[in-house]
Amino acid sequence: MRTGRKPQKVQKGQIALHGVLGLYALACLLPVLLILIVSFSSEASINSKGFSFFPDGLTLEAYRYMLKFGGQVLRSYFVTIYETACGTMLSLLLCSMLGYALSRKDFALRGFLSVFLLITMLFNGGLFSNYVILSQAYHLRNNLLVLILPGAVSAFNIFIFRTFITANVPDSLVDAAKIDGAGEFRLFFVIVFPVLKPVLAAIGFMLAVGHWNEWQTAFLYIDDSRFATLQLMLIRIEKEIQYLLERINDLSPEEMRLFKKIPNEATRMAILMVTLGPIMFAYPFFQKHFVKGITIGAVKG
Repeated sequence: MRTGRKPQKVQKGQIALHGVLGLYALACLLPVLLILIVSFSSEASINSKGFSFFPDGLTLEAYRYMLKFGGQVLRSYFVTIYETACGTMLSLLLCSMLGYALSRKDFALRGFLSVFLLITMLFNGGLFSNYVILSQAYHLRNNLLVLILPGAVSAFNIFIFRTFITANVPDSLVDAAKIDGAGEFRLFFVIVFPVLKPVLAAIGFMLAVGHWNEWQTAFLYIDDSRFATLQLMLIRIEKEIQYLLERINDLSPEEMRLFKKIPNEATRMAILMVTLGPIMFAYPFFQKHFVKGITIGAVKG
C-alpha cells in the first residue's frame, strides 16, 4: 500500500511546484507585457490612465516616430551587435585559455597568477583612473575597441573555467595527448575546448547579456553618434525628452503643438522593446546549456 501511494504524492508535489514556478514566471513576464502594451498605447490613454494593461486606444504612433531615427537605430543595432559578438567571443577565448593554464599543475606561474587575479576581484583603481588610462594612455575615446577590450578578461570567469577543466579533463588525457606529440595550443583547441561546451554557453550567455545591456562605457567614452549603442541612444532620447519637459513653459505655440504630438512615454517603451527583443528570443536556446554549465562548473572549488 505504501509503495502504491508514493508516486501519487510525488506527482502532486511536482504539480504544486510547477504551479508555483508558473506563477513566478508569470510575475516576471507581466512587466515585459506591460511595456509591450504601453508601447502600442496612445499618448492620450497614457495621460489619462497611466501605464495600464487595458488602454483606451492602441496605435503604432510610437513606432512610426521611432522610425524617424531609423538610420541611427540601425547604426546603433550594428554597434551593439558588434560589441556583443566580438566582446563575448574574445572574452570566452582569453578566459578559457587562461583557465586552462591555471588548471595545469605543472604551470610554473599558477600560484602567482591565481593570487594576482584574486586581488583584482577585491580591489580596483576606480572609475577616474580607468577613464584617464583608457582615454589618455590608450586613446580609446570614440573607438569601438573601448567597448570590448576593458572587460575582455574576468577573474571570476577564469576561475570558473579552471574549476570546470580540473573537474572534467583528466590529467591522463592531457598526458596521453602530449605523448602523441600534441603542443599546448593543439591540446587546448582539439581536446579541451570541445569539452567546454556547457560552460562556454553559460558564461557566453551572461557575457552577451552584459554587453547588450551595457551603457556606462559608451556613455563615458563615446561622443560620436556613429558609434552609439542602443542603450546610449535610449539615454540620449530620454535626455532630449527631459530637456523639452524642463523648458516646456518657454516653448512657442508652434513648438508646443509639435511637442504634444510626440508620443513620449510610448516611444520610450517602444525603444525598450526593440532593445529587449533579441535577448528575450535568444534565452530559450541557451537555457539548457546555461543551467548545465553553472551546475557542473560548481562541482569543485
